[in-house]
Amino acid sequence: MKLERIKSAVLFCLVLISIVLTTQIWLNMPIEGIFIISKKTEETSNFLLTPNVEKASFLKPNKLIINNNGNHTLLLNKTEVSMIYERILEDTKNMLIAALGATEGIEIEKYECDYIQKLRAGQTIELQLPFPYDYKLFTYILGVESPKWQGIEHIDAVLVGYYNNNLYLVDKENNYIFEFKSKFLKSNVRAMVDMIYNSKPYSYIFLSEVDQERYSDNVLIPVNIADHSMWKLSAYPESYGYTPESIAAAFFKDKDPSTLRSIIDSEGNIVYTDGEKQGIRISKTGLIEYVNYQTKLESNNSKFTLFDAVNIATNFVNSNLGFPKDSYISSIEQETVNNELYRCLIRYNYRYEGIPIINDDINMDNPIEVEIVNGEVKRYRRIVKNIRITEEEKILKNPLEIIDILLMRLNHYKNIDMKDIRIEDMYMSYLEYGIDIPTSMIPVWVVEIEGDFKDAGKYILNAESGVILYEPY
Repeated sequence: MKLERIKSAVLFCLVLISIVLTTQIWLNMPIEGIFIISKKTEETSNFLLTPNVEKASFLKPNKLIINNNGNHTLLLNKTEVSMIYERILEDTKNMLIAALGATEGIEIEKYECDYIQKLRAGQTIELQLPFPYDYKLFTYILGVESPKWQGIEHIDAVLVGYYNNNLYLVDKENNYIFEFKSKFLKSNVRAMVDMIYNSKPYSYIFLSEVDQERYSDNVLIPVNIADHSMWKLSAYPESYGYTPESIAAAFFKDKDPSTLRSIIDSEGNIVYTDGEKQGIRISKTGLIEYVNYQTKLESNNSKFTLFDAVNIATNFVNSNLGFPKDSYISSIEQETVNNELYRCLIRYNYRYEGIPIINDDINMDNPIEVEIVNGEVKRYRRIVKNIRITEEEKILKNPLEIIDILLMRLNHYKNIDMKDIRIEDMYMSYLEYGIDIPTSMIPVWVVEIEGDFKDAGKYILNAESGVILYEPY
């Protein structure tokens, strides 16, 4: 028996060594980078936080799709594939920097946006961005100091041909796709795709391939979800790991904490102020809100740019409680006065196992917001949660059933003509609900409806039961 056990142990070690060496060859990764030695983590409330995040890391897609000769796979940034996911993003970023900053050796062609159907029918990686990025802002965040190509205005998506290494930028507003070709553009994306397909991932379908009138080309759903389930989660406010005084001290770094004024308002929220310029409010639900009282609301002669706004927001959040893991910029709102930027609101979201989080305050479904006025942070709001997995699984309803439930609601109960209803997007999220702490987070389908009627907007449906949990009014 002992001999058999020794043989088994030796065989296991040989297999393990083989896996390590194969991974090293495929990923060009040093041995020490293949395995992350797990240290016993303390149960602190800020285990999610990532210190000093660089702004380039916020250029994350809301969907990363592998197109393979007409077959499609949605790749989520889950723990088991996070190394591959991050490697795809890193390779794409390097290709973008090389192509957009090149002075020679790049050929560029321009197509209309319906060319994306051909790209999806081929072999491409598709990164759909959360919102249309201004081209100059996009290149600035990437770190491209002098982008050569000036004819591009917006970027809605980036595609990479993983056999030919061609790069594609999608500008939907102007109805163009820009193709960059060069023998100098290289990546390891093909190896990443091979590794994903060896694990037999879920198959997806673009519903626009079935009905272009009703669905935009963003709507991607799994072909068969019968055996698919997601864990129910539980969540604590991040403030539960701190005393209110320590949170206040993090914001008022240049003040003696004993000099701060504090009150408890009628709703039980704690308010701190330095009596001059700044104040923060810490609610029982975990919302932390910072206000700068002395920011000048009227326009002044000092200029600040969108680049400045991104830097200011990134630095401010890094300095005040930090970013959750897998954070990304989810939207940017701008307000100009006399053609100069006056106000900017930058929102961030984060994901758990690749699934975005929606807090119970639907009006703040992006958990971090930074408002900048005249180059200064006017307001900063965050409601970040520490998340734990539970032992309860939720079986998911077929997304086509979800769509039928929603169309029934719009057509039969709101008397909206089916011809006027267009589904702009559909995706999974985790929605927090309940008043007890910890609160629960359940899987939901978010469906974005377009149309010329007052009920257009986001609908949130329980992914297990199909019950509509939220609708625009």
